[in-house]
Amino acid sequence: MRPSAIVLLRLLVVGSLFSTIVSAQDTIKFPWPVPPFHSSQTITGTFCEFRNTLTSNHFHNGTDIPNPDGSPVYPVLSGTVYTIGTPETDGTSAYVRVKTQTPQGWKHISYVHIQPNPALAPGSPVVAGQTVLGNILTGLGHTHLTERQLVATENSSGVEIGAWRNGGGLTPYVDTYSPKILWVKFYQDNSSTVFPINKIYGKVDIISQMVERNGPGNPNTGSTTNNGVYQNGYVVYSEDTSTVVYTPPSDGTRFRFDYKPYDNYSNSVFTLQSDVSNHIYILTNGNGTVGMFTTGSSRTVLNNYFDASTLPAGRYVLMVFAKDTRGNADTSYTPFEITDEDIVPPAQPTLLSVLNDSTKRVTVSWRPNTEPDLRGYRLYTKVEGAQSWQLQKNEDVLTSAMTHYSFDNISGTTPVYFKLTAVDSAAFPNESVESDTYGLRPNVQGKKVLIVDAFDRTSGSYTLPYHDFAAVAGRSVTAARYETCHNSAVTNGIVHLSDYDAVVWLFGDESSTDETFGAAEQTKAIAYIQSGGKIFATGSEIGYDLDQDSGPTQADRDFLHTYFGASFAGDASNSYTINGTASGILNGISFAYGDTAQGSPYVEDWPDYFEPIDGTGVTVASYANTLVAAVATSSTVLLGIPFETILTKAARDAVMNRILDSFDIPTSIHERPAPSAPLSFSLEQNFPNPFNPSTTIRFSVPRRSNVTIAVYDILGRIVATLGDKLYDAGTYSVTWNAVNSASGMYIVRMQTDQFSASKKIILTK
Repeated sequence: MRPSAIVLLRLLVVGSLFSTIVSAQDTIKFPWPVPPFHSSQTITGTFCEFRNTLTSNHFHNGTDIPNPDGSPVYPVLSGTVYTIGTPETDGTSAYVRVKTQTPQGWKHISYVHIQPNPALAPGSPVVAGQTVLGNILTGLGHTHLTERQLVATENSSGVEIGAWRNGGGLTPYVDTYSPKILWVKFYQDNSSTVFPINKIYGKVDIISQMVERNGPGNPNTGSTTNNGVYQNGYVVYSEDTSTVVYTPPSDGTRFRFDYKPYDNYSNSVFTLQSDVSNHIYILTNGNGTVGMFTTGSSRTVLNNYFDASTLPAGRYVLMVFAKDTRGNADTSYTPFEITDEDIVPPAQPTLLSVLNDSTKRVTVSWRPNTEPDLRGYRLYTKVEGAQSWQLQKNEDVLTSAMTHYSFDNISGTTPVYFKLTAVDSAAFPNESVESDTYGLRPNVQGKKVLIVDAFDRTSGSYTLPYHDFAAVAGRSVTAARYETCHNSAVTNGIVHLSDYDAVVWLFGDESSTDETFGAAEQTKAIAYIQSGGKIFATGSEIGYDLDQDSGPTQADRDFLHTYFGASFAGDASNSYTINGTASGILNGISFAYGDTAQGSPYVEDWPDYFEPIDGTGVTVASYANTLVAAVATSSTVLLGIPFETILTKAARDAVMNRILDSFDIPTSIHERPAPSAPLSFSLEQNFPNPFNPSTTIRFSVPRRSNVTIAVYDILGRIVATLGDKLYDAGTYSVTWNAVNSASGMYIVRMQTDQFSASKKIILTK
């Protein structure tokens, strides 16, 4: 076929795919809620794009219209106030909802992110373009308009629909910018396993990142160029694109968002790697009617797939399309091959822990893979200083049924690193992507440090599916001994924080979708700190995740404020140099971070900065522009950048050693001998004293004993129990956080079978 004919065929097919499905269900039109009312305006957030700014992933249920803070917002239709949500009850999602009777039925529209007009109440009449419903809240810079489908009765709540649809909604709306398809990939159905070199077989997910462009600029940045698309789908062509060989139902359309699916299906529309600026669609999960104003349409999104086995083996071309409500469209063409071979490796395995015990045994544990053709695993090791990895055990030893392996009679104190792959039973075995790299320093007596790897995100600045950041942190732990685990090993009880004298918690640029300290991690961390443990938490989004204006729970905020002595002050410090404060634990240390040209593993351009909580946290490091980079309490240190992005090993060593030294952890194997057992029971005076709200109490135990450490008020009533268990001989510390207690004098008492002692402590608020 001649090239001109191929182009003509493509245009005819695309024209068919993009034909408008006329809806008679809702053609209500209305002007804009901010002046100029009757002119097209910019949109910075579109209907049914992905959102992860609340406690769970969901669909954006309206249209964002930018306007300065404090600007008045007006009703687009005259009617009656239905309900009002205030900042006191609804935070930044404060709103006014108006109901309007039209010839076709009742229309409900909500105006969100506004301070409601105090003169209004449910039942108040409002006039389109005249009554001020409220003013845009400080820091929001836009109003969010949510339109609902027509309903028969005035108090019904219709399904949320797109106010930017063609033939209804906001009028006029002019958009001359086409959507943009950024990439297309093939995955095994309902998995994270990508088909290599676009050779596929069996059940296949077609994954694509797309953006809706409402203005000029880079589609990867800017609030008008990273929104979710209105309609998308795919068609399969022959290799020369002369023939359509497969068209899914509804002319190839998989999703069309006239109305909103149920929020709990958002992760069936978007991949888990999606976030507010990256909309990655699982096109094959759509069924052609999801979100459409058509017969048989659905608000549910079940797992679906393209079945490659229905086509003969051979070469084809996948055409993916994206369309907006004004007919602007983009298409991409991706060659692929259907094969009869098994060329897909198993999924990347997850290391859970690398642990050392007192019998010179190192045990490596992992989460089992689930592929039915899994043969086993390959474990690679490397000793610190070696140039290359060695295959230590293969799938003949580490069979598919195994989840751990132990090495006995380990000698030496040099750090050792481990990584794992999975292997299938194909004729030519496929080997998976490697796991993250974990390490440990074995065979050293004394205090122990645990490195917790909680960095799972690959949709931010760091995009590789594996990293060695726990090993990087381990190289800077010159303490007696360290071990490594995945954060799920902590939350699942496989690894116990109480076994360690200090914990280094690595979050990288983990953010609100993947979460930093989730609820389960917070529970473990709080118990550990309250029993005297020390935590160094490092990452660029910890404050943002736990303490931004909207999204975090009160428990999140309390955790950050109480146990790390800090509140989130802002994102993007705009400084790439950090200096220790003169009186803090990092005094005299200065370092740069986040520059890939200078050795950082990824760009760190959104580091947190903080405000210390008076009486709890103190600033120990600042960015060069004086914003606070690190905050310390008596039990914790919080650093607003990922530790691994510090540019030099010398700087990483200096930071780690100072922090561990403040935790009373040896910073060199030879620096301090293993401590001998105390000669007697003792209870030391708390520090600080007076305090607000936290203080640390140290005590010594000369032999294995049951010890109770408790706080009493002056009437002899127990206020808090800080320790009540069997302790080996040694010196320990526990922390009392008295945030919920009143100012005054208290008594801390240490009690054993053979010893009792008390100290007066003063809480001042």
